[in-house]
Amino acid sequence: MDVKSLILFGQKSLNNITDTPRLESELLLSYVLKIEREKILASFTKDVSLADEENFKLLVKKRQSGYPFSYITNHKAFMGLDFFVREGVLIPRPETEMLVEEAIKISNGEEKYVLDIGTGTGCIILSFLYYNHKSSGLGVDVSDVAVETAKKNALQFNLSGRVNFVRRDCREITFDEEFDIVVSNPPYVKKENCKNLYFEPVNALDGGSDGFDFYPSLIEKSYKFLRKEGVLIIEIDDGMEHTIMNEMKKTGYKDIKILKDLAGFYRMAEGVK
Repeated sequence: MDVKSLILFGQKSLNNITDTPRLESELLLSYVLKIEREKILASFTKDVSLADEENFKLLVKKRQSGYPFSYITNHKAFMGLDFFVREGVLIPRPETEMLVEEAIKISNGEEKYVLDIGTGTGCIILSFLYYNHKSSGLGVDVSDVAVETAKKNALQFNLSGRVNFVRRDCREITFDEEFDIVVSNPPYVKKENCKNLYFEPVNALDGGSDGFDFYPSLIEKSYKFLRKEGVLIIEIDDGMEHTIMNEMKKTGYKDIKILKDLAGFYRMAEGVK
């Protein structure tokens, strides 16, 4: 088959799986052929080898099963950067960019020492450090796969000299040092909704019956880790804003803000020690 025929095959096959079937089809073929998407689009009449055709169709079938596109290609764009992702690590979400943007705004280009709790791919802390050249930080995660993935991303962005990643249970961590900013995108999906999440790690998503299980410990521990006037910035789910605010007030935070994303949903909370 030629390039155009395969793209149309993929588009039709993925119609019920994604809102962007044509784009995903083009990108999957680009991935298989190891050619940039722009060059694929300029080669519609070019014949594809039988081996590449079969490989492409296998990947389309895998995607049809609901398997995440980013796990197939091992890539996910976030904050203008191309992150390596793999099965066993949460795929970065566009809405989490808001957290990074807020941290960059707060730092105002100054040197900051940042802690990322539940770092996953490292997308939050690495994006922050990439755009704030004076800062350094530490990312922690309970998953060995996540820590190794974050280290790989730090290496590809030339940030290994300014960040460390360690495997620790976020609920049990202690530090002798203090941080200027603590960031986190904790598990906040309600347990009943996790049953439909077949491929991403459940421990990175399951926030218990109400989605709030992880927050009390996160908020309390972060307060201890922060130096005076340090800032906690956390991602939240819409609907838990009042509970989060009360928990932060109880812990002793001041200047608490609950911010909405572009869609109008409450998405982030921050507070100052």
